Amino acid sequence: MKSIADKPLYKWILIISGIVFVFLLWWILAISLDTTLFPGPWETFEYLFQMMGEADIWIALGSTLLRLLICFVVCFILALIVGTIAGLFKPFYTFLSPLITILRTLPTAAVIYALIVLTQVEFAIDIICFLLIFPILYEAVANGIQNIDPQIWASLRLDGKVYRPRSIFCVLLPLSKDYISLGIIQSLGLGMKVLIMAEILCGSSKVRGLGRLIYYGALYSNMKEVFAVAIVAIIVIGVFDIILHYIKKPIKARIA
Repeated sequence: MKSIADKPLYKWILIISGIVFVFLLWWILAISLDTTLFPGPWETFEYLFQMMGEADIWIALGSTLLRLLICFVVCFILALIVGTIAGLFKPFYTFLSPLITILRTLPTAAVIYALIVLTQVEFAIDIICFLLIFPILYEAVANGIQNIDPQIWASLRLDGKVYRPRSIFCVLLPLSKDYISLGIIQSLGLGMKVLIMAEILCGSSKVRGLGRLIYYGALYSNMKEVFAVAIVAIIVIGVFDIILHYIKKPIKARIA
């Protein structure tokens, strides 16, 4: 029998109560500070609705999402190739593990500044997005293949078809879809966060994204714009997190 805390309605009540608490805390802080540098929720949402009637916010949102999509597609194709090889050949997986570990632990801000110095701003953003997304997708593909039922591996080896393209695309990768699906959602949500941060740190007029609006809003002390664009980013990232939350449970149950 489910406890009250496990019931969906009760969870939604707690979630909504938590959101109300955040806005109440925000409102109290805005009143206490009493400065234009920390606008309250009413002023922020009023400015946000005003921005939604203009083209800039939609162009910026579309630009950020398009950049994320392009980077994701490139990373996914490479991760599918390299991850499949690593899943099939354990020594290759072990060989790449130090590099993947380094990529996953890189200090993002420091790397962005280094890339800005070494390359063009647009390339710096794309590269940092790649460095973040690729390891997640690579690990998802490699681990998915390595964790396939040993009986299936034995059948493929018995028939001598382990390394054939038909076996890889029709057996191994489809059986790894749960791991790959988790990797996709995780990489998109995290990629969106890092992409916006990279756009802010680059601070270039050549980059037409949400980060650029936040950067120029802060530069000219227009904190209403900073907060409003941040809310748009939170909503988009929240959508990825909600999708991840709802698909993660059944996938993890199947993996277990």
